[in-house]
Amino acid sequence: MADITSAFIDGAISSKESAQKLAAPARSAFEKDGDLAKVENELDSLWSAVLTAAEETPHEQQDRLVEIVRAIKEMPQPVHESKKLEIWGEEQSWDQLPLFGAKARERLDTAREKSGAAFINLNAFFARITAADINDFSLFAVWILREALEDPEEDEIVKTTSPELLQSASIWLVYASAPLEKLSREQKQFDGKMAKPGKSLSMFNGTPGWRGFCQDRWNTWLDRLVSLKKTEITTEAQSLISQVLGKASKV
Repeated sequence: MADITSAFIDGAISSKESAQKLAAPARSAFEKDGDLAKVENELDSLWSAVLTAAEETPHEQQDRLVEIVRAIKEMPQPVHESKKLEIWGEEQSWDQLPLFGAKARERLDTAREKSGAAFINLNAFFARITAADINDFSLFAVWILREALEDPEEDEIVKTTSPELLQSASIWLVYASAPLEKLSREQKQFDGKMAKPGKSLSMFNGTPGWRGFCQDRWNTWLDRLVSLKKTEITTEAQSLISQVLGKASKV
């Protein structure tokens, strides 16, 4: 796998050229050899490299990485003379970014073990990818905001929510407030209990009906962020919350 850090930070080549360079091993494995096992391995390496770059890149500097992922998405469907592109036995469209979602889900679970900065940067990247309409990671937003703002009682958030989790929750609304507000107005739902309400809200005013985004949930997030402005939290968290409240409004 090519060094993705040099591919997007030094800017020596365009985002499109960087995307072609990074995706070439996976595409070649299919187009030349039709080797689906090798394709899966190369895609795994590609997305692992992208996600590592996201963890290591300060969230304010991720524009080019997002552009590269968009350029990968916009590449034409790879073609083999006798085989269809399949991953895990299912036919894949290249613009669906095969394996990206699965690798992203895995990394969300492990990034916190590396460092607070890695976790914050990764969530910013997912928020940016969602806002750019490249891939929908909005369920991740629900999980992070639920853990940070809904699981604790409102007056316990500052004591129980870690600084990196609070910053990650805020950063989702810094970079993706517009699409998440839209999903709240449209009341986007998820299957089962994946997007259930947090522990402090599960018995409050009918919120057990929450199965995703809705106006009440959106407004609850903003109310709880407003309440945090009056508490002693880190300077970084204060700054991010101020940015959120400067651009997001109740619905």
